[in-house]
Amino acid sequence: MDQEQIQINEAVEWFFFSGGPGAPRYGDDPTKHAVDHDSEAFVREVLQNANDQGLPNGDPVEVTFRFVTLTGDEKEEFLDGLGWDDRLGERMRAVADTHNGHRYERVVERVNDPDAELRLLVVEDRNTTGLTGSWDEDSNYAALVRDELYSSKQDDTAGGSYGLGKSVLWTFSGASTVVFNSHLTHSVREDDSPRLIARSKFPTHQLPEDDTTYQGAGWLCQPIETDDGPRPESFWGEHASRLAEQLHVERPAVSGTSAMVVEFQDPTRDERPEVEDLAQEFVDASVKYFWPAIYRGDLEITVETPDETLTADVESVPAIRPFVEAYDERTTDAQTLVDPGDVAGLDIPVKLPPRADGTETPDGSVRLSARLASPADNDAYLNNVALFRGAGMVVKYYDQSRVAYGDRNFFGVLAAGEARPEGTPSKSDREIDRFLRFAEPPEHDEWESTENLREQYQRGFRMALDDMFGTLRDGLRHLISKGSNGDSLSDNVLNRFPIHGSGNPRSTTSPADPAFEIDSSSRFNGDAWTISGRIKVLSEEFDGWSADISLTGIGEDGSRYDDIPIDYVEIEQSGVTVSYDDGCAHLVADEHVNEVSFSGRSHSDEAADLVHGDVGATQLEILAELQTPEEDQA
Repeated sequence: MDQEQIQINEAVEWFFFSGGPGAPRYGDDPTKHAVDHDSEAFVREVLQNANDQGLPNGDPVEVTFRFVTLTGDEKEEFLDGLGWDDRLGERMRAVADTHNGHRYERVVERVNDPDAELRLLVVEDRNTTGLTGSWDEDSNYAALVRDELYSSKQDDTAGGSYGLGKSVLWTFSGASTVVFNSHLTHSVREDDSPRLIARSKFPTHQLPEDDTTYQGAGWLCQPIETDDGPRPESFWGEHASRLAEQLHVERPAVSGTSAMVVEFQDPTRDERPEVEDLAQEFVDASVKYFWPAIYRGDLEITVETPDETLTADVESVPAIRPFVEAYDERTTDAQTLVDPGDVAGLDIPVKLPPRADGTETPDGSVRLSARLASPADNDAYLNNVALFRGAGMVVKYYDQSRVAYGDRNFFGVLAAGEARPEGTPSKSDREIDRFLRFAEPPEHDEWESTENLREQYQRGFRMALDDMFGTLRDGLRHLISKGSNGDSLSDNVLNRFPIHGSGNPRSTTSPADPAFEIDSSSRFNGDAWTISGRIKVLSEEFDGWSADISLTGIGEDGSRYDDIPIDYVEIEQSGVTVSYDDGCAHLVADEHVNEVSFSGRSHSDEAADLVHGDVGATQLEILAELQTPEEDQA
């Protein structure tokens, strides 16, 4: 270590705010308990944060996960730069003695064990904004290194909006410490890049022979005096570069940020996995959740270990390939799935409520596409629909296994908002993107009614979501059923997919005019469900029609259970045949039958407890299709 480096290290100081007598105490970081904390969640959150900070220049955001293991002299030099002996080690031992600090004991033991390796993880992003702004202003620098549960992301299409995702950096640090090295793309101090600072999040603690109570948050910095008292100041320029090199968090002089997690640990595991295993998990998780952004060329991801470099591309995870094909061909005019590998799609209408300030929102649509599965496909996500919007992150794999039947398995994609069109998004696309962003909870793994939606939109946001998902399910049945009834039905048909509960029918939105009027009901009679209903054709001209009747258990909390097999369906009218397949009844009527009344019964040996168990009601679903004269002419 040269004299200049020694002087740099001597200027480094850990700064903690003191709470003073009677100040609130913090037992731990509350954000640790707000989201899942397995490695998959870590990858998802940090990639989302990097993706949101991409520059609008058409170039992809590049993210590298780099595992670094230190032993011997390298480890000692790193700890020297981190200020371990400059009271950080002493502070961590003090924290280990607090009520919630026992886990720090293992970190202290590992650091002090000359034979134990120290594991670092550097998350380096490029072509992103970098940590611009100052401590005293609303900036992404302050949001990351100063604030809690605060997001500076103002873009309506950004993936995050809670400021919670960044918390995983500290959650996965055994030392609750993260070092940031950033090259700024714009700022009054852009030319002074890089910029370096580290932040720790400890419980409230006291040091030996020191009566001061420290709040827990601390910074490796150069403290400065201001009119409002002392505060942390980051390192800049050559000073930052030399310290970054010592801490193994150096980066090229391109805009972006490197975040280094000190002593990377997965808090959900008892054992310490091998770095090579973690690297493959990172690749799999990256592709699983960000394949839309990767496929579009908006995001490039690599994972580096001391021995190899892995690339996360859509070809590296076979289970994702069918979804990529469904998305690539989403604009197809086909609405028929005949052979394995076929892709068909349709628009799902979305009607949004006005914004909270009264601004009207345009009606729009999202695009549903499905690919018929083949035996050669990896079936890890079979019969799921990947939901995502413009940010290019899959919010959820929406299990729709109950829609599949026989050999009609599928992979579905719902491309919403700015992810829907191939070209420039419309005004309605941008509004839907914004709406769905606020429909995501802190984990960003659902589109549901949230407090954010309540604040941003007038009444009707919940119905808008329910209608979208209801029509999605109806549309998926439409796509899947096509081709399976090819002996009696074809492409040129009118369709309506009414879904009925045990009470009054509810209406569903459909892109086509209604072709049927359907009523139905179900009632539990002691050992099985009795069902009844009426199906009436509204069209004046038709050459026949068919309908599938199925029954699903509904829990007291509204959740859906497995299908309840139908034992039989009785129909008195002539000209109608009934067959059964996998617990569903299939009706086929000729051109002389314009109305059918039916009654029936479920099997009584259904596994779910229909009386005292979870299932409290049923939902009778009827899928009906009409064969028109034009179809025969075609």
